[in-house]
Amino acid sequence: MSDNFSQYWANEIDTLGLAPQNRHICAYGDFPNTSRIDPNHDIVLVLNGTNSGVCPPDLDWILPDRAGLVIADAVSAAFTRPIDYDRIDVLCWSWQKALGGEGGHGMIALSPRAQARLKVGGRKPVARLMRLHNADGSVNKAFFGGRTISTPSMFAVADIHSALDWAEACGGLPGLLKRVANNYAVMDDWVNSTAWIDWTCTNPAARSTCSITLRLVREHAAGEKEDDGKIVAEMIRLLEAEGAAFDIWSYGDAPPGFRIWAGPTIEADDLAILCKWLAWAYSETCAASIPPEARVVRHGYFPPSKARAVQPSTESACPQTAALESPPPQTLADCYDAILFDATGVLISQNDALPGAADILARLDTSGQPYYIVTNISSGSDETILARLRGAGLPIPAVDRIVSAGGVARHRVLEELAAGRLVSYVGSAQAAHDIFGKHPNLHCADTVETFDTLVVLDDEGFDFKRGADHILSTFRRRLIETGEMPRIIAANADIIYPSKNGTLVFGPGIIGPMLQAGLAPFGAPPISVEIMGKPGRAIFEECIARAGTDRLLMVGDQVDTDIKGAKAAGLDALLVTTGLNSCGELRQDENGAADFVAKNLNQIFDGSLSPHLRSAMHSSRTNQV
Repeated sequence: MSDNFSQYWANEIDTLGLAPQNRHICAYGDFPNTSRIDPNHDIVLVLNGTNSGVCPPDLDWILPDRAGLVIADAVSAAFTRPIDYDRIDVLCWSWQKALGGEGGHGMIALSPRAQARLKVGGRKPVARLMRLHNADGSVNKAFFGGRTISTPSMFAVADIHSALDWAEACGGLPGLLKRVANNYAVMDDWVNSTAWIDWTCTNPAARSTCSITLRLVREHAAGEKEDDGKIVAEMIRLLEAEGAAFDIWSYGDAPPGFRIWAGPTIEADDLAILCKWLAWAYSETCAASIPPEARVVRHGYFPPSKARAVQPSTESACPQTAALESPPPQTLADCYDAILFDATGVLISQNDALPGAADILARLDTSGQPYYIVTNISSGSDETILARLRGAGLPIPAVDRIVSAGGVARHRVLEELAAGRLVSYVGSAQAAHDIFGKHPNLHCADTVETFDTLVVLDDEGFDFKRGADHILSTFRRRLIETGEMPRIIAANADIIYPSKNGTLVFGPGIIGPMLQAGLAPFGAPPISVEIMGKPGRAIFEECIARAGTDRLLMVGDQVDTDIKGAKAAGLDALLVTTGLNSCGELRQDENGAADFVAKNLNQIFDGSLSPHLRSAMHSSRTNQV
């Protein structure tokens, strides 16, 4: 796996309950070593990674007489690069990406080998429109001839035909590939002549020619803080204010930089102009200090601006930019670049949205205010959590708005597995496999006799009492045999949380204190817990990295996790009395005092929290409303 979409495919394979999979993982911006891949097994790969800018150098390592199927994600590879179709059995692509159409239909092509697998592989549940079997189990070949059960949009079909007519006018596929090559040459020349930028993928053979991903490579003076994220954020702010470029921020897991589409619908001359704009923005950003109030825009938030056909000056900043002044804030939301919401107790209770929560998120989406759901929920991947919150009635637009403890813990756990350590988890197998995938060294904590690392997920679908008893015995055995104890990684560190009927229940985070108390009679040393979720720093650092700024407001209902965690990370915090604090009696000590306390989320917008007192927002004062 060389990019995030490869990971998404791997997670989907997990949900099918197939035989154990081998994940070939490499560093971000690289492509795995294909000599370790057995082409006689089924292979799933992405032909063009738009988030990492990586693609397979070739497909020669796939045997013509292979036993397994090759399933290729060609969503952005179709019409942008040559594809050796003889080495692929299942190809899926989209008209929208490369040809700029709005049809939006996902397409799939099956080789004769793939069709033969359908006949012997057993019937699988597939959406009715895409049902590939007839009633007798044979392949529904009529489907591939154009017959469907539901009627697709004829506007979409017309759009596809229009895109193909344009492609034919460009010279067909050779013409499209030539346009891509010309675009790549423009960007490559600029990168080679610019000292502060480089390709994210340093191997030209594995580099995408249409998904341009770049990273900053600034030289830092002695003692200078490495702050490339803020440099990139300020550059993007300037470019968007000038109407010169939008949505070019690098993917969340990539180094600070830019992600630029250079497919066949893009003109090489426009990319050359963009390079001049980037150089101008870098010069302006590095020539002066970045004001802490600078509004950072990213992840789908684009403020209204009028595009102007003006090119950047190499001498000075455009006077329009220099004259821009932000209006004074009118509400608390205006004072921050993004808002962080806890989920349970703030937006949802169990699986139901709390009153007004959906309206608040819809209002933020309408106004263009970025927000993120920062949750210790670890019952599945970010995609699974997004589906759960949407099912509760929250209109969250995309998965990049979810910052979960499980997602943050994922990289740490994969490091443990890559180091050959035995990892056990507290939680259900479904949750663990959804987050981490399947691995021979990953097992449920109540089914194994020993492990090196314990990762604490959610207790949903898990016999918590039985699991805790087994874990206690395992820790004691390790203590007696080796004098050491397994390390603990806590994704969900919640010790308590509110149930649907308003009562309090113990959360998975209680496992640490329980083990400490249970092992104390045996002379056990203090148990060290590496906290990935709230109140640990890791999840808040992920929020800062994703938002590109630390001007964030954390909205939560738990002092010990939401409020203390945010304050320890240097963020402002608002305590709402809708969840765990509904009784209004939980203490706030000096180190965990919220900057604001509100009875409901509407007070973020109604002006009642004195946003004009901007300097007071970074003090320990609490506005009680």
